[in-house]
Amino acid sequence: MGSLGACSGSERDAEGPVTPTLPAAPAPDLDPLDAEIAAHWRAAGVEPVAVADDAAFLRRVTLDLAGRIPTADEVDRFLADGSPAKRAALVDALLGSDAFTEHWADVLADTLLTGSTLDRPRLRAGLHAWLAGALAAGTGWDEMTTQLLTVEGDVELEGPAGFVVAHGRGGQIEALTGQTARVFLGLQVQCAQCHDDPDGRFTQREFYGLAAYYAQTRGGLREVDGERKARVLDRRRGQLRMPTAQDAPGERSGEVVLPGFPGLDAAPHAGESRRQALARGVITSPLFAKAAVNHAWAQLHGRGLVEPWDDLGAPQGTEHPPLLDALAEEFVAHDHDLRQLLRRIVLSSAYQRGSSGAPEGAAAREQAFAQAAVRPLPAAPLVRSLLVATGLEDVRGRVFARDVERRLRQVEQEFAQAFDDDEGAATDAFTGNVPQALLLLDGELTNQGVAAPRGALAHVLRSVTRPEDRVDALWRRVYGRPAPPPASAEALAFLDAREHDDAAYQDLMHAMLMTSEFLTNH
Repeated sequence: MGSLGACSGSERDAEGPVTPTLPAAPAPDLDPLDAEIAAHWRAAGVEPVAVADDAAFLRRVTLDLAGRIPTADEVDRFLADGSPAKRAALVDALLGSDAFTEHWADVLADTLLTGSTLDRPRLRAGLHAWLAGALAAGTGWDEMTTQLLTVEGDVELEGPAGFVVAHGRGGQIEALTGQTARVFLGLQVQCAQCHDDPDGRFTQREFYGLAAYYAQTRGGLREVDGERKARVLDRRRGQLRMPTAQDAPGERSGEVVLPGFPGLDAAPHAGESRRQALARGVITSPLFAKAAVNHAWAQLHGRGLVEPWDDLGAPQGTEHPPLLDALAEEFVAHDHDLRQLLRRIVLSSAYQRGSSGAPEGAAAREQAFAQAAVRPLPAAPLVRSLLVATGLEDVRGRVFARDVERRLRQVEQEFAQAFDDDEGAATDAFTGNVPQALLLLDGELTNQGVAAPRGALAHVLRSVTRPEDRVDALWRRVYGRPAPPPASAEALAFLDAREHDDAAYQDLMHAMLMTSEFLTNH
């Protein structure tokens, strides 16, 4: 049973016709973004693979925008729809869904809180709720960033204070500085807190010039009338000193450094706090839009246009791919609208490429986004997809699903504590590799889902009679596509050997949930 559901090229070829590849030179009426993508492919010297078929696109974009696989009903409706505009209509429906705001609030909260474990479950829950509300309201990323950097006072945990409190509690200015540069400017400056960057991109003085914007800021958690709140305050006075070679870790006894950073127009105006000046400088920096675009691109493709996504180089004088520049200009022109940015990317000719092609040159094609990379599912989408595939959420209810996600977050926190690096740099809390996936799946939750009396499998066995139709129904449930003939024949041979008893179908479904086709986004 080990090969069931594997993403082989022969099986994908059997799914139906594919759209021809784009020409090497863009047509005159080609969308400007697709023209940039075609130029990107030519510069890389690669030919794109065929466009992904409808089933592959539906599964990929639903995972990326809604954080789960599509339901069997969604698969059937989409594959039966003959409209040439159905992909755009699907994307618009996903972007307008509650699932989108919940999933992308997850993505942004994880990005903002990477490197911190301070009261993480409660802080994260509050930040997630605020981000979901901002996304639902259509708030621009520039406005969200301003609120994240300038929040002040004793405020509810359900709000934007989580970023400053999580990284800057107890006067940890260096950690807060490094995360600010990483998330909002796409710059990794953290090493420069101890010495000049060995690549010559940043000096220690420049690092502490950026840190000086936080010199008057204090953040933490406190009890107010029996309720846990976040406190972020700016003192009227306070200067930051450089550390010296004689200082112990955390001490700074050198010369005073004033706020400032190369390429950042953030000199405080009259009546403006340092953090307000910082936020103004950040959102008007060309790197701000590029960092947001590169982060979104990396989330949707598995790697950034500049890799890693949070390392755009030096603050001045770094050349970036024209495709990144073009998307960043569009992002700014559309008022930093994250929905519009995501829509542009997922409807682009790069995102819609298939994941299969000739082995020769596959790595180069993936690196140039001319072939979709096979990406491991992060933990939360993996668990949500398990609930969808097995029908367990429908059986046990949304309260049960929320409890599953609560337990999932506990696993993520333990993993983060074990694997975060010593500088709080850019490490994902839970990367979704195969051992982690097996930890989550090979247990009570999966067994409950497969054997549930009113679950998806039980419904299939009650409502579908012919074995080949049952196998096809399971493929649509678990993999989001009709069962290809070779895999169907293999599954039927297994069921024949077991005389088609219920336990055989349970074993089949369990095996399907353990394959790379279910555990990855492709």
